Amino acid sequence: MSAKRDKRTLAEILQLRNERDALYQQTQFDAAYIRQIHVDYRQLEEQLKKLKEHKCELEKSHNKTMKDLVHNQKEAIIVTLKEDVKRLQAERDERDKQIADLKADKDELQSKLSKVAGEKMLDKNPQIADLSDSRRPQKLVEMISILYDNKWTDAFEKSEDKGDEKQICIYLLDIFQACWNYCKETCEQQTKILEQNLLLASENKDGLYALSPGSSKLLTEIRKRSAKEMMPNLYEKFKSVKQDIKEDLHTYVESCLEVCWYSAINEPPLHYGFDAEEQADDFREYTQGGKIVDFVVWPAMYLFINGPILYKGVAQYKN
Repeated sequence: MSAKRDKRTLAEILQLRNERDALYQQTQFDAAYIRQIHVDYRQLEEQLKKLKEHKCELEKSHNKTMKDLVHNQKEAIIVTLKEDVKRLQAERDERDKQIADLKADKDELQSKLSKVAGEKMLDKNPQIADLSDSRRPQKLVEMISILYDNKWTDAFEKSEDKGDEKQICIYLLDIFQACWNYCKETCEQQTKILEQNLLLASENKDGLYALSPGSSKLLTEIRKRSAKEMMPNLYEKFKSVKQDIKEDLHTYVESCLEVCWYSAINEPPLHYGFDAEEQADDFREYTQGGKIVDFVVWPAMYLFINGPILYKGVAQYKN
């Protein structure tokens, strides 16, 4: 019995050893498998890190590309809009010129119908309009209105480097006032020289010459008819005197000189007022009303000195 029991016990011990060895082998296999899993996991972590870094770089590159694309599109749009503005301004200027030429042609035809009638009655009498005159005061009112509404606005946009709104307005008004003073002085000198040469006279004490009313009117008409051809020379001479004007304001300056010259050679000459405090009723507000004049934007036009107003000036007010 004892031998049989020992034999069974020995068999159980062998079985347990076999099971132990099998478990040991399984444990070794599992440990190797776990180590491999750790290695694979670390490799995956490295790959994931690299993928995240690559993704971040791609996002930065994408954002930069989109930003550059949007910027380039904006620049292209701005360039296109500027070109459109220039084109539209050129078309508008050409249209204004065509309108002015058509009006001039129309007025010239009208002048042929009433050239002779009322010459003595009209001579130096501003209260009676000469419908044959294409540059009569009413027409100059139209010219100065177009000048302020169109050319002045363009000049304002081109003078933004001169400072704030007030400084720009004063700068453009100074240009007009300089044109007016220059045209008045030039007209007076020209009148003096022409009358002296026509009469072959030397200057007398008063500087006056006995030119007949008819001859005086004819002289004024000649000056008006030749004004268009004279304008380029007038502009060049004015530039030599007023040298601080920007070149891109030449259209504004030419328009100012044109209306000022026709105003100066009118008989009697028209007059411009630049004092909105003394002539308060002759000025309208610019963008703001008030009790105190801040600055003058545009002059008032009168039929003659101390005469009736033709066109109200513009001034900025404050309280």
